[in-house]
Amino acid sequence: MSKGTVKEYNSDRGYGTIIDSATGQDLTVYANFIEFQKGQILKVGQEVEFDIEYQRSVNWAVHVRIV
Repeated sequence: MSKGTVKEYNSDRGYGTIIDSATGQDLTVYANFIEFQKGQILKVGQEVEFDIEYQRSVNWAVHVRIV
């Protein structure tokens, strides 16, 4: 699993960007890729763990969990 920080997230639209701590790369994240526990929400500046998938010329953060 990779680690990073939430750069931006729009909960109304259900997507945002995570910065990979190891590479500094921006990764796109969608709400359906986030594994929330009850009562959790994704916020700017939050530390997260995730896997990276490359699809349609975009790097996606998937299986995202709040640390």
